[in-house]
Amino acid sequence: MRVRHNHALKQGKRPTVSTDTTLAADRRIWRDELPFDEALLCHRIATLQADIAARGLTGLLLFDPENMFWLTGYQTIGYFTFQAMLLPREGLPVLVTRVVNRDLALALPTIGTAVAIFDTDDPITVLADALPTGGRIGLETTSRYLSVHDHRQLVASAAVAFEDCNGLIEMRRRTKGPEAIERMRRAATAVEAGMAAALAAVKPGARDNDVAAALYHGSIAAGSEYIGHPPMVVSGPRSALCFALWRRRTIARGDVVLIEGAGCVDRYHAMMARTAVVGPPTDEQKASAEALTALLETAVATIRPGETAGEIDRRCREGLEKLGLAKYFKSRTAYGIGIGFPPNWAEGHIYAIRPDDETVLEENMTFHVIPTMFREDFGMAISDSVRVSATGCEVLTRYPRDLVVVD
Repeated sequence: MRVRHNHALKQGKRPTVSTDTTLAADRRIWRDELPFDEALLCHRIATLQADIAARGLTGLLLFDPENMFWLTGYQTIGYFTFQAMLLPREGLPVLVTRVVNRDLALALPTIGTAVAIFDTDDPITVLADALPTGGRIGLETTSRYLSVHDHRQLVASAAVAFEDCNGLIEMRRRTKGPEAIERMRRAATAVEAGMAAALAAVKPGARDNDVAAALYHGSIAAGSEYIGHPPMVVSGPRSALCFALWRRRTIARGDVVLIEGAGCVDRYHAMMARTAVVGPPTDEQKASAEALTALLETAVATIRPGETAGEIDRRCREGLEKLGLAKYFKSRTAYGIGIGFPPNWAEGHIYAIRPDDETVLEENMTFHVIPTMFREDFGMAISDSVRVSATGCEVLTRYPRDLVVVD
């Protein structure tokens, strides 16, 4: 296959493509599969190709579904099987993927061709055969979708040199454009609806499954797609266990119910967490909730362009330290958010607000500010998704932060 006219990409137009007719699909059939404007994606391709050329590379080989999506709009729930995307220095990306994903990929005008992996094939052999001969190709060696075994086999079998290019796309994903922010606002609206439904389902005699079902139904009915990992719904003493999920437990008076959910629109996420207590809260529970709300409000008041992540984290922890509660806050103050595929909904590997982090915040970075407290017999979380605005912080998820008391 030959892909021509890369200059058209730089003008935001779709290049002319010559492709093997045995692999081609009618690109008009599923035009709605393209989540963003074609010119935007073509611009991203051209920008990344300029980065590739500046490094003297022949191309860039991608394994993370988040990066494939950002570049081309391609998405599939078949991310659990091997696939790779080659962005050549000139022309459209080439996707090497399981045969069942082929038509979905070729429905997109941003993918030049798809090399099919049949279930009887060795995927790495198919990929190696699809790569050009000679030159150097950048690799995402930190990708969870490239195993040590596959990396070794690829290096041994491909007729091309490789070099690490981790973070090349992530550098471009750090700040969000208007199209991404619009999706995240819609995702925030969806998770707000889910949270309202979930909190309404909290009552004595209900199961934690009922709360989780309400959270899912509310957010999906409000427009959410599937999210990057399960929401967190836990009750009673199990609320003290971070990353535990619902397990058919019956909610009783005195229980704390911790709920963390997300909405997703075109793979862009927004998250939030709220906490409920069935019956009058104890003094410890009230103090914990007030401290978490204060931490969240400090973060919102402090986040702005030019601040360092570490300094924001330090200011947020000060209040907990004065109250003697810092030992119960065991994680970073916030993590980056945006595109997510299972097993993760976050972009915390790109940037985060955490101790001693020298990252300087920029306008249109987006975060999930996640104050949590996991004590001996209960846990709480009160969190919101935010955007760094030109002068401060825009809160994307707008829902009352009070500890919800269920009579």
